[in-house]
Amino acid sequence: MSKWDERYQPEEYVFGTEPNEFIARIRPYLPAQGRALDLATGEGRNGIFLAQLGLEAEGVDMSARGLEKAQKLAQQKGVRFATRLANISEMDLPIDHYAVITSVFCHFAEPERSRTLQRMITALQSGGLFAGVFYHPDQIGRGTGGPSDPAMLGTLEEMQQALHGLEWLVAEHSLREMNEGSRHQGVSSVIYLLGRKP
Repeated sequence: MSKWDERYQPEEYVFGTEPNEFIARIRPYLPAQGRALDLATGEGRNGIFLAQLGLEAEGVDMSARGLEKAQKLAQQKGVRFATRLANISEMDLPIDHYAVITSVFCHFAEPERSRTLQRMITALQSGGLFAGVFYHPDQIGRGTGGPSDPAMLGTLEEMQQALHGLEWLVAEHSLREMNEGSRHQGVSSVIYLLGRKP
């Protein structure tokens, strides 16, 4: 069993069932229709939120257990939500396909980070949006979530560089009080990015 299958094993939703607060906050920017992809969807909370807004949403994750719980949550919320078991850095992605791609606490070290995120930009339609939530290197040692390997984390400037080619609508680094299930609790150092593909 993978560490993520193990993490998602309990009946409880370990990151909660509501969307990340940034994904909820950018709702006014999001289109009323189109295809959406949620990376590292886990138990589905962010991708299902996109489906609730009327988008044709799909979530991708490496945890079969997480995706099983995502389907259960989608049923409870009365929406259709497609799931794909795949490795994000290796999966096939259609070009100019998605209106929205979201990535909440999905971290890669370089050079995989830039390579993977540039593939996401290629998969966006012109005018499509990429919304990202990432832990900042300052997060290490806080004990409120995120990777312990500093190579997995980037500064605001480094994350913007990995996503070069987008026009920035939101680019923030701040300390936030997190309250997302049992795994993300307390003050956290977080990067919020919302970019539009020209």
